[in-house]
Amino acid sequence: MRSNFESKNKNQIIGIVYDLPMKLESSDQMNFPDDANAEWESQKTIDTIIETWKQLGFSIILFPLDSTFLMNWNKFSSQCTLIHSLVEGWGSLARESWIPSLCELSGIPFIGSEPFAQSICMSKTQIKLLCKFLKIPTLPFYTIKNLKDLSNIPRDFFKETHFIKPDGEGSGMGIDASYSISNSKSNTEKITKTILEKYPDGVLIEKYIDGKEFTSGIIGTPPIFLPIAEIEVDDGIYGLSNKSKEFMGEKVTFPKLSKINETIIRNGTEKLFNYLNIRDFVRMDWRCDDKGKIYFLESNTLPGISYYYSVLPLMAKKMGYSYQDLFSILANSALTRSKNRNLWYGKSRIQKNSPKS
Repeated sequence: MRSNFESKNKNQIIGIVYDLPMKLESSDQMNFPDDANAEWESQKTIDTIIETWKQLGFSIILFPLDSTFLMNWNKFSSQCTLIHSLVEGWGSLARESWIPSLCELSGIPFIGSEPFAQSICMSKTQIKLLCKFLKIPTLPFYTIKNLKDLSNIPRDFFKETHFIKPDGEGSGMGIDASYSISNSKSNTEKITKTILEKYPDGVLIEKYIDGKEFTSGIIGTPPIFLPIAEIEVDDGIYGLSNKSKEFMGEKVTFPKLSKINETIIRNGTEKLFNYLNIRDFVRMDWRCDDKGKIYFLESNTLPGISYYYSVLPLMAKKMGYSYQDLFSILANSALTRSKNRNLWYGKSRIQKNSPKS
């Protein structure tokens, strides 16, 4: 597969857009938290991704998100056959859709889902509401926008152990075994107040279960369902303390699931994938209760694809796809949409009059 892809795309150009792997600088007007860049790829991963695209026959144009970005986008983006965005951004529920939106406006094909799906999946509340609509099992939950919203939660809920996390951040941000679990209203109020100060988009409080955690994935067009993986971490809570940008911090295995749980995960993943028109790749997280019943946790439309510390490449490898094969699948999948209607406006109005370099 790789050799055919190389020869077919030897003269094509891929633009790689990425967050600079360094901390955001705080000022009197902007006070960034220490973990603001926690979801961003490391320079080691960025370099490996660049090299992988080169191995597949692409020429590369780099678009780091710095003060030169808009100028460089205006100057060079129209030369690109395809855009690969690694951008996680910060401070916005739409942050993973910033570059897909720009690509649509510019009329340039891109790897990954359209902006709408990216934004929906960023909000844990919205994706869990969609699960309830589609009858995909998910845990009872409440969304807190301010401390007064805690009064809407039934008193009995606080007597059970519950989990507290930011509503609109990545899978590990704002999560830690030392403070994410509570079983009292007073403690929950204290934790929620702290999280809201740091993550004002809201807090999600859901029933806590401590069974096995699994992740499912789909790649490509037509969609390829990847082997379901089990994720284990030392303290049982997948937070920033378990995440590393240099190595795999969690244990990843591929156990045989019960038929019923495998069916629930597969059907739920495919339902969400199809309903939201998710594209190219996605990873979804699930967890069991003490009786082995499985529940949906969240969906990630921009899953990590680091060779060093990401689960999705391991899932693809389990199916027989090398790292280069995975990238080939993503590119081929994205390029099937190069004439799709979401790019028409940009092609006809923006690209038509864009300056040539």
